[in-house]
Amino acid sequence: MKHPMRNAALALAALGIAGLASGAGTWCLGLGSLGPVRAGMTVEQVVRLADFSGMERRHAAEECWYLAYRQGEKGAEFQLMIIGGRVVRIELVRASTLHTLSGARIGSSEAELTRLYGARLDVQPHKYDERGRTITYRSSDGALGMRFETSSGKVTAIQSGPWEHLNYVEGCS
Repeated sequence: MKHPMRNAALALAALGIAGLASGAGTWCLGLGSLGPVRAGMTVEQVVRLADFSGMERRHAAEECWYLAYRQGEKGAEFQLMIIGGRVVRIELVRASTLHTLSGARIGSSEAELTRLYGARLDVQPHKYDERGRTITYRSSDGALGMRFETSSGKVTAIQSGPWEHLNYVEGCS
């Protein structure tokens, strides 16, 4: 063992990383962040954060693609929109049990969103779902935001990140 301090630090980091992976179900979505994942991070920085056994890279032929994490049928489920090798949007999808720092989650009602975020919400009709709405919350400096998609009054998807990428309605399409 040439470098005992470095090896000890790596071992501690490995334990911490294992905790991150198992703790992904308790991470909260903030404006441009999910747990330790931040908008602007490179793909390699994200992958080094934890041993995401459920992480899959879905490369598109274009510059924009998704890095997705799935944990079983339900649970911590999210995807990261990648443009230029960096995280530009974080998305809670399908049956994700993750929630925002304020407590909103997939399945929350529009009334709950109003209670949690108040008058700062902008409500618009959903582009593709006649029973749905797109509800956005923008940071006070305008740089970051959170977008909630609803159908029949319930949240079906949540996206967070820089404002310019938050409003890509069709993802990478």
